[in-house]
Amino acid sequence: MTAVSQVPTQRRVLRLQVEIAGSLRQVTVEPVAGDSSQVMVSWDDTRYVVDAVPRAGGLSLTMPVGPWASREVTCHALASGDVRIGLDGRQVTVRVGDGRRGRDAAASGAAGDHAIVASMPGRVVRVSVEPGDVVTRGQQVVAVEAMKMENALASPIDGVVSEVRVAVDDTVEAATVLVVVSADDTEPATP
Repeated sequence: MTAVSQVPTQRRVLRLQVEIAGSLRQVTVEPVAGDSSQVMVSWDDTRYVVDAVPRAGGLSLTMPVGPWASREVTCHALASGDVRIGLDGRQVTVRVGDGRRGRDAAASGAAGDHAIVASMPGRVVRVSVEPGDVVTRGQQVVAVEAMKMENALASPIDGVVSEVRVAVDDTVEAATVLVVVSADDTEPATP
């Protein structure tokens, strides 16, 4: 289940595991009494009342940032099951889960190759790895500029870069394989 595909309509509390750039947070989403579009989103010591409205295949989240202002955050589900979050022209990919299932095969270090693909058409602006490089899960490996926004893409696993299929300034289509990472199945050295 992803938070993008649903706006809570009943008094149901969602407890989600949200991962951004390798950092995992427990996030709670609960409806605000008397308002069908507002939810209370909380993590750590932070709490926001957010107006969540379905729009164009995703959600528009309006968050207050002061007594007279608000910010709109867009959320779109990706084919991979991750969520693309947009704010002020920047986008970040977020992994959202409900904590009931184990980590997916890529995240748990399953053997085999794992492709890092372009989520939308764009131009490659940075390639941070070469074949043979050892990478960790969440490490940024390539960045693609799309619609004047830079999208940094990270390795889904700990492993070794087996292929780099693009170079800086290449134009790519959505779902183009950019980098392939092979699971590192070697045993860690013991001290």
